[in-house]
Amino acid sequence: MRWYKNSRLVNIRRVFREVLGIWVFLRQIVRLKGHVSFSTFVPHLALLNKGTVVQNTQVRVCQETTNKIFELLFALALLDLSNEVVLEHPFSAKGDNPDILATIDGQCWGFACKTIYGSSGKTFFDRLEEGVEQIEAAPKAQVGIVVMNFRNIISHEKCWPILNEVEYRNGAEPIFSAYNRPEEFVRERIEEMVTQKHNQVVAEIDLPNIMKLFVGKKALPGYLAYCPTCTGHDTGQGPVPRSINMLGVGEFGDLRAHQGVIEKINSALHECVQR
Repeated sequence: MRWYKNSRLVNIRRVFREVLGIWVFLRQIVRLKGHVSFSTFVPHLALLNKGTVVQNTQVRVCQETTNKIFELLFALALLDLSNEVVLEHPFSAKGDNPDILATIDGQCWGFACKTIYGSSGKTFFDRLEEGVEQIEAAPKAQVGIVVMNFRNIISHEKCWPILNEVEYRNGAEPIFSAYNRPEEFVRERIEEMVTQKHNQVVAEIDLPNIMKLFVGKKALPGYLAYCPTCTGHDTGQGPVPRSINMLGVGEFGDLRAHQGVIEKINSALHECVQR
């Protein structure tokens, strides 16, 4: 691990998070603009000028436009898995579809995308319940899962720490961390945060009560935890900022029958799907 300083910028992390967050979108948009379903994304693309685009920072209050931009990001990833991806219109939704429908391996999947605001397990459960109801109301969906955006739960500073935090607060130059294997460093911290939130929900709501939500429903008994952040990468040419997009799985019941599709979605978020 190598440490590095910057004497001109007080906190370069803020700048690079924004740059990398926008870059994630631009890269996907340019690469996938020729997809047969891409034209249906135009209403969401128009929101990029109106909401917070980057997903790798916390936002203090609920921003509906920003939530819709998250739907767009997830739908873009699904274009690598399906020729039939339908992203519900951000303004004229009829309530009979989840946010995204995508045909994967011959099945129509429904994805309800939720961003968590607030720290209670009850808040998390309420969003989960909303997502399950969205999926159930979709006539075309055969199976589905709720996708939780953990941007407001992740401690982004722990994923890219300032190593001399005390001295920095007293006026010293910040020393930013950089890692030979940044994914491994970040994964450990994100997994800890996801596990803490999962355990909190189970403790507050109780597992039998949570499972009642899924009985007889098309939604799988769990959720996907989308965890975007940034960190420092120590390369042979020096330290560089690194965008990290991890997908966790929160299980309340058995999801093994659909593990293959979940793994494909994770690969699509990392743009390493071969069709």
